Amino acid sequence: MTIDLRLMRYVVTVADEGGFQRAADRLHMAQPPLSRQIAALERELGARLFERRPTRLTEPGKVFVEGARALLAEADALVERTVSVAHGTAGTLRLGYVTSAAYWAVPTLLSAMGARHPGIRVETREMWSADLAAALERDEIDAALSRSLPHRPDLARLTLVREGLVVVVAAGHRLAGRTELSLRELRGDTLRAIRRDIAPAFHDAVLAALRGAGEAFPVEEEPVPGFRHLVLDHRTFAVVPQALTRHLPAGTAALRIGDDLPGFDLELVWQADTSVPPVPLLVGAARALAAQ
Repeated sequence: MTIDLRLMRYVVTVADEGGFQRAADRLHMAQPPLSRQIAALERELGARLFERRPTRLTEPGKVFVEGARALLAEADALVERTVSVAHGTAGTLRLGYVTSAAYWAVPTLLSAMGARHPGIRVETREMWSADLAAALERDEIDAALSRSLPHRPDLARLTLVREGLVVVVAAGHRLAGRTELSLRELRGDTLRAIRRDIAPAFHDAVLAALRGAGEAFPVEEEPVPGFRHLVLDHRTFAVVPQALTRHLPAGTAALRIGDDLPGFDLELVWQADTSVPPVPLLVGAARALAAQ
């Protein structure tokens, strides 16, 4: 047999109020229909739930009310969760990010989301920028933190922070003791660039920035992908976002660049037509951080 939640709520209310009339008043209904519906339920169950005059639960009634309370609580919670997800105040959001966003942007944004929207769980995945673009297109992530995703009409974006570039050299490099340099002082050295297949736009943008400053260098791609394991010697250097300055591998030194180079934007990127409710809330948190 099937018992609807409305009847369960009627029985629980009678038990709570200790009488049919008080329960009917609380339920905003007349007492006779309430009594008739509970009596019909008792007949269907083949068990009396209440003793009458005075009204009190029978042993089967106690069992019924205990289970009904649990089911009603779960039903109420289910409705609340469903409404919360529909309004974007609960649920899961998938965020991809590039390595250089891991040190400030990701923890700061997650902290802001936790404070503003504690019902939203954010799953994070560190990826190369080329993979981020593909993951967005395949709907494997809902948003991305990147410096170099291509501009496309289907992607919306918000600049979180604009940073400069720094030069990284080995501790034994002739300029390692300096705090700032001019790019012309690196003439004759080789640029160790991030592999183009994993970060094509960033790779190209760095070379374009150096050319814009009037300098061109021989280029070797990093044998180990990423910035955590830069392989440098006394005649090579790397160019990385300023955010990585305090997180470089041992045996390296970061130097400011005196030349006038363009800034590099760290952007939050998402599908412009997304139907994932938490995404606008993530954008709002990112917008607040960008305004600080």
